Amino acid sequence: MKPLISVAPPYFRSLDAFRGIAAIAVVVFHWQMFFYPDDVFEAGGGLNTALPFYSVLSIFYTHGTSVDIFFQISGFIFFWLYADSITSGKTTFRKFSIYRISRLYPLHLATLVTIGILQVIMLDRTGHYFVVQYNDTYHFFLNLFFIQNWGFEEGLSFNAPSWSTSVEIFLYLVFFLICKMKWHTNKVLLLLMIPLGALMQHFSLLTGKGVFSFFLGAMLYYIYVYFLQQNKTRQYFRILGPATLLLWVFVIVAHYYSFLQPAWDHTVSRFRPNLNAEQSAAAYTSVRNLIFRLTVAPCTILSLVLWETVRGQFHPRWTILGKCSYAIYLLHFPLQLIVVLIMREWHLNRQLLLSPWALITFISGLVLLSLVVYYYFERPIQNKIRQSSLSRQGILTQ
Repeated sequence: MKPLISVAPPYFRSLDAFRGIAAIAVVVFHWQMFFYPDDVFEAGGGLNTALPFYSVLSIFYTHGTSVDIFFQISGFIFFWLYADSITSGKTTFRKFSIYRISRLYPLHLATLVTIGILQVIMLDRTGHYFVVQYNDTYHFFLNLFFIQNWGFEEGLSFNAPSWSTSVEIFLYLVFFLICKMKWHTNKVLLLLMIPLGALMQHFSLLTGKGVFSFFLGAMLYYIYVYFLQQNKTRQYFRILGPATLLLWVFVIVAHYYSFLQPAWDHTVSRFRPNLNAEQSAAAYTSVRNLIFRLTVAPCTILSLVLWETVRGQFHPRWTILGKCSYAIYLLHFPLQLIVVLIMREWHLNRQLLLSPWALITFISGLVLLSLVVYYYFERPIQNKIRQSSLSRQGILTQ
């Protein structure tokens, strides 16, 4: 089955925009790391109502599902762009590897070395690391080979957010194998990969989180293809678009009016009376996040691609955040560490970071820095690696 390029937009700019927004959401979610007691991670340990714009942004402070959006978008895009090309032999493993490594590795390596230096300074100045505790030689080499979250690790290490890019590398290998074996159109297999990912995640494997969402994204691609083949994209968009908006309204209202958790607690107390309040809250969070991953995120992705198919491609300005989303994602933790070290040297109270202006300034500076890094570091070195490694240009991807 070939991608229907003649019908679909040549590139989904809306997905770039969505990915960029998700990257900013990750930064907001991680703002609470500034306030972990003794800079040691403790689930919920830094969360409090004094966080900047808490009344408005509490949904981002308490919902850590943005990375799932990255994986779902990757699944959709990769099955759209690469699946048939790999199966036909047009895209070899060497070519595929060079394109993906050239996109991800240079900035990963730069931030890995930067974080290593910064954490040594942090340890020297304060006697402890900042949030991430596994910064030893063993975990450095895991990071160096991009396998830091394949199950060999003791915990998150160095530039902790890079766990998702490590998982992406794992997903690329699984994806290539599936395509090479010509299983990419086997919907039953792809569907079974979703509960397999959930099972892997149950056993604390972060690769499972990626498998779950990546192959859910693959199924979204085939649903989109079905819509195109039916030649009813406009009709489907008229149904799915409003339904997606209603889902988002429900999620927002449910969060800010907190009417679901009391009902959950009441139900749990009846059927699982031995479950304490903390365990009940953890179970509620897991179920809530699972429902978001299975409904809101997929419906949003499908609605966006249908919107572009029906209404035409988005303006290029929508891609700006998407282009630098990888830099936003990998740079925000090193930048947080730099802020902590500067504030300590200048004897500034970290409570200043509870100011809304601190959050605005940080995110604005991060986005500007990420744009500079994308245009003057990521893209040039990526192009240089590809041009020097490949005899001719192939498919251009993110």
